[in-house]
Amino acid sequence: MRRLAYCVAVLALAARADAQPAAPVLQPPRPLTEPRIELPTYVESPPAGSAVDLLLDIDAEGAVVAVTVGTSLREDIDLLAMDAARLLRFEPARQGGEAIPSRVRLRLEVTSAAPVPTPVPVSVPVPDQATTSPASPTPPVPDDGEPPYETVVRGAIVPPEPGASSRVVLTGAELTTVPGTFGEPLRVVATLPGVVRSPFGLGYFLVRGASFENTGFLVDGFPVPILYHFFAGPAVISSRLVEHLDFYPGGYPVAYGRFSAGLISLRTAPPPTRQLHLEAEVDLFRAGALAVVPVGERTTVAVAARRSYYDVLLPLVIDDVDVAYADYQIRADHELTRRLRASAFVFASEDTLDVSQATGTGTTVSTETTSIGYAFVRGIGTLAWDLGDDATLVASGMLGRDWTSFRDREPGQADFGAEITGTYVGGRAELRIPAERDLALAIGVDVASTSYDLDSSFPSPLGLGEFPRPGFDPQPIDIHSSVRQLAGAVYVEPTLRAGPVELVPGLRLDLLKYGEVSSVFPDPRGVVRVTATDDVLFKASTGLFTQPPNPLQLDESLGSPDLQPQRSWQSSTGAEILLPDSIELQPTVFYSRMFQLPRFSGDFEVRGGEVVAREIFVADGEGRAYGFEMLLRRKVEAGLYGWISYTLARSERFLEGGQAQPFAFDQTHTLNVAASYLWGRWRFGGRFTLASGRPTPRIVGAVFDADADRYDPERTGLNFRLPTYHQLDVRIDREFDLGPIRCSAFLDVINVYYAKNAEGRLYQYDYRRSTPLPGVPILPTIGIKGELR
Repeated sequence: MRRLAYCVAVLALAARADAQPAAPVLQPPRPLTEPRIELPTYVESPPAGSAVDLLLDIDAEGAVVAVTVGTSLREDIDLLAMDAARLLRFEPARQGGEAIPSRVRLRLEVTSAAPVPTPVPVSVPVPDQATTSPASPTPPVPDDGEPPYETVVRGAIVPPEPGASSRVVLTGAELTTVPGTFGEPLRVVATLPGVVRSPFGLGYFLVRGASFENTGFLVDGFPVPILYHFFAGPAVISSRLVEHLDFYPGGYPVAYGRFSAGLISLRTAPPPTRQLHLEAEVDLFRAGALAVVPVGERTTVAVAARRSYYDVLLPLVIDDVDVAYADYQIRADHELTRRLRASAFVFASEDTLDVSQATGTGTTVSTETTSIGYAFVRGIGTLAWDLGDDATLVASGMLGRDWTSFRDREPGQADFGAEITGTYVGGRAELRIPAERDLALAIGVDVASTSYDLDSSFPSPLGLGEFPRPGFDPQPIDIHSSVRQLAGAVYVEPTLRAGPVELVPGLRLDLLKYGEVSSVFPDPRGVVRVTATDDVLFKASTGLFTQPPNPLQLDESLGSPDLQPQRSWQSSTGAEILLPDSIELQPTVFYSRMFQLPRFSGDFEVRGGEVVAREIFVADGEGRAYGFEMLLRRKVEAGLYGWISYTLARSERFLEGGQAQPFAFDQTHTLNVAASYLWGRWRFGGRFTLASGRPTPRIVGAVFDADADRYDPERTGLNFRLPTYHQLDVRIDREFDLGPIRCSAFLDVINVYYAKNAEGRLYQYDYRRSTPLPGVPILPTIGIKGELR
């Protein structure tokens, strides 16, 4: 973030009485501090000439005691302007030499500009004197209702993040009003370019041809395992604590690492307020509440919690499904000094899912029970220093704990499953130095330590070189093991500017230590931007990305401790084009080469001519992904806003011999249209999704296995695609007031016309017949939220 400096000029309007020349002299208030506003990188430019008007009540000591919005610009800018105005100090207005309360108007004009130069002090002219009637306790207000004094503030929007080649920033209404997301900020990512559709709307993302686990989730710079609750649930963090969301489909900055595809990064903060703020929300599936409590002038405490009641409602409509989730967040922010801020954020989440499936009738019926449980807690502490001259130092630490359980039960067979407990410790520090106008530098460290303890029951494996026995019935064996991983990284990212060209070469060095691996993996990356005109910018990037294996792949009993990390080389080129009427166009072409992909092997490891072990996983897989992305977006403002995203892509994995076959989740075309219309206190929106079907094996027959007493399918590879997927979601919001409570009621419906999309195929026991595996049905919810400010 960069702190903007604003030039301040005070225009005084003299009000003179018609009467006595001996009337006491009125001296307008004079600002003693310069209005300073920290505009985060996510704040987007409003139309040229836009402004927000604030009315400031100033007491007899020169402090701002009340701020109200006269003419609104946009909610996020309004709140930033109000917070900045509350910090102002004035020489109080005086009448006859005595300090008196007064009111002024603050007008904030915001325009888009290049990086802000070093602030230049500006003198503030103040009229010598003004007179009013002796009976007037405060300056009079003209007939048009405007206060008599006006302060004009002008500034610029912070430029894009230097080390990011492709980034989409979402804030405000874009995060909470997209149809089909139930008001959840993180689910909006599913509508962005580069993201192909995941089955059943799961909270994991397939980005630029990579697999689920290759896209990272970050909260305040630290990884978290999931961002969504189960069964199309909400995010694990209250939307009111999400300051902004950065989505990197690829080419993310060297400040981040250990993921070989994209990143979804959340920055959290309490809702801006200087007084007690209470919220409550209830819909068909969950209830939640949030409280923000200012403590003194420099401290804010926020508390939020949510709980679902799926476990009460779902049995009424769906048999044999038990789902429940809950989460809570506690956050404290304190301003130690004007240049030093501290925050502490603790958040936790818990999910349980128990599913019993019954498919078919008679001889085709198959019953299975699967239960999954997941819980985690994270604590993050942050210190942020403003070192002056736009230099900043941010240091943060994280401590976390995870609990995961999985259990699978089939009739007539033993239960199999696992319980995994993980402990996480991490730390980050970053120094950003803008040495001069054409040069900036970011350097940092990023360390993490993880420890996993595994208790599991799995089928007993065959011995080395052993063939399955007739009627082989594996018995469960208990496995108790631990996996330790250590990762440390240093990175440097200079930003060089020469006229219209900006060059950002970066280098990240990751030391990974786990199992039998201990090595440094360099990740060089680079971004170049060329500003052709004020409205057209061209960009290109390339770089290397490294991701360590997951703990189950490293376990001595279930995996391979010597497994190498998977890597990818990502490149892209594109443009950012500003069109009239607040519309932006972002076309991008990308190519990603993936290597050292882990795959299940089962081969034997031979040393000295003897078989010594079975290689469960080997890191010799390769793949590639390439395509075109397009985002056409109209930013949030009154009237129509939204975006159209389109992805044309191909994702492949290489078989032995170099033959390429489609990735299991390859989808050639993905189109999303999300639009909302704001009309007074009503908001109407819709989202339409159209996507190619993913590949699936074609089963051409089956062979009866007498030893196992079952049919084994005969497949011909991933050469059959599911039908094209299409779905329409709608949302209606209505704001209203109940006394001091601001309310919002909404109706959100997923799959309005009940499209019966297939997520796969269910086969008869002998594979002679099949039926589509149904996707998400029509899923409506209605809710209401109230805010007491």
